[in-house]
Order: sequence, then C-alpha cells, then structure tokens
Amino acid sequence: MDKPTHRIAEEAAEYLVHRPVETLAERRQREAWLAENAAHAREYETMQRVWDGMEGLRDDPELQALQAADLAAVQRRARWMRAGRTQALAATFLLLLCMGYLAMMHAFSPASPAPEPRYLTDLGERRTEVLPDGTQVILNTDTAVETRYTRGRREIRLARGEAQFDVAHDARRPFVVHVGGSSVTALGTRFQIRSDADAATVTLLDGEVEVAHGGERRVMHPNQQARLLGRAGIEVRPVDPDQAADWLEGWLRFQEAPLGHVVAEANRYSSRKLRLGDPALAGLALSGNFHAGDSASIAASIALLLPVRVDDGGDDIVLLPQ
Repeated sequence: MDKPTHRIAEEAAEYLVHRPVETLAERRQREAWLAENAAHAREYETMQRVWDGMEGLRDDPELQALQAADLAAVQRRARWMRAGRTQALAATFLLLLCMGYLAMMHAFSPASPAPEPRYLTDLGERRTEVLPDGTQVILNTDTAVETRYTRGRREIRLARGEAQFDVAHDARRPFVVHVGGSSVTALGTRFQIRSDADAATVTLLDGEVEVAHGGERRVMHPNQQARLLGRAGIEVRPVDPDQAADWLEGWLRFQEAPLGHVVAEANRYSSRKLRLGDPALAGLALSGNFHAGDSASIAASIALLLPVRVDDGGDDIVLLPQ
C-alpha cells in the first residue's frame, strides 16, 4: 500500500532539519530513502526549496511569534511520546508551519521569484544527490548546482565545479544544464560537465546530448568529449570512459601530462596547495596515479618520478629543481 502523503512530508521534513548534523550512516540512510521512491525525492525537494527561501525571513518577528506559540502547543500535545520523537515532530511541525507562512507571503507578493534549490560540496568532498524526477547527480570537489523544475522543462545550472548527471527519462520535459553561456540538452542519458575559468567540458558516457555554444550546436555520442572555448566554438574529441570516471572513485590519473597541469588538478581537491618554485618545471611530463586530496603524497611521488625536490616547511608544498 502506498505511504500516505502526510507521512512522506513528515519524513522529508525530519531528514531536512537533521541534515546539518547527520553522520555518514545517517546521510546514507537519507540517500537510500530519497532513491526508494520518486515521491520521497519530490517532497524533499519541495521542503528544501521552501527552507532555502526562508533565509531572509528567519528574523521576522511575526514568524518567530508563530514558531514560539506552535512549538509550545506541539510540546504540550506530545508529552506522552519519547523525547527524541517529540523533538523530531516539533521540528517537522515548525517546518510545515513555515511553509504555510511562506506560501501566504508569496500569495501577497507575486513578484517574488521562486528560490532555486542548491546542492553544494566543499573542497575535497564528493556527494551524490537525487533530484525530484529521480535524476542522480554526483558532485565533485567544490561544486555548486542549482535546479529549477517546471511542468515543461527541467533546468539545471552548474555554477561552479564538476558534476555527473544520470538523467531520468522524461520525453515531455527536456533536461537542460546551463554552464556559463552554454547549454547541454539531454533525454535519458549520462554525462559529465566541468566548468573552468577559460572553458567548459562536456563528457558523454551514455545516450545522446545536444551542446549549444554561441551560435553553434553539436550532437554528441557516447565516449566523446566537447570543449566549449569562448569564441573558438566547440571542439569534440574521443575520450576514454574509464579515465573520465576516475574522479568518481577519488583518483587522479595522468599519462605524459605537463607537471603544471598535474599541480593545477591536485590543487582542486586540497586546501594545502602544491606550488612550482621554478616556472621551468611546468613542462616536465609526468605519468602516474594519485589519490585526490593527498597533496603531501602527491608531492613525494613527483619527487621520486622527476628531477624535483620538495620543500614542505611552509603553508604551501613547493616543488623545486634538484
């Protein structure tokens, strides 16, 4: 039998209010709950959107008065329940109350734009999220993704970083990812997008996507990678799908790569940066496999493979000629 809608709303609210302090095991439980049923993901997305929109209202005296009064009512009615459950229900009740308050405010402020849910990762972090339609998104280090769903379109914006999208098929609603001034449109497919300062990169693993950049449009096929290079247009080349998936497992793999590129990639994952003490080192070719985020080990490996010595006495780890 299907779970009642009000129960799904309660569970979504409980997961949301507990998320800032959840353990790894609790995060996995939440992610499993989201993946279990599309209705779970839709309700959680609704809760998240409203919660994000409360940012500017949390100090509103009327809202605070409502919260105080209704929290007292919830606590009076729930004395017979276990304390932990009472707190969860109180948090759920308050979140739903705030949703009603915001809906009322929105009804009298038609010009107010709907908030866009954001999914974020910190430096060195990777995270998997499930969108309301069942699409799975894996966010790489220091990544921000925003979503906006309507009846006729699924709009995503990659604000920074890198993400892989495993898109749920819905022929009636195109799935469009915007990065800079470019876009990628897909219908049931799996692809990655990375945003850098000078270009964006689209890697297609399964299915088919259309890339639009400037006035140019290109249809991509599996195991192709497109570079979107400002006024230079779209450059498409074949790509090794295994290599494209390395970051999903926390690896950095290089084959005859310039040391300057290796350093830049390693620095995406760690607060302690590698730095070249001599610009002449940037062109040295390096091959190897490294764990992302472990700057000290990467520097030590570089010193074994190249004529380089390591100075790790400061804030940065400096690579110097031998």
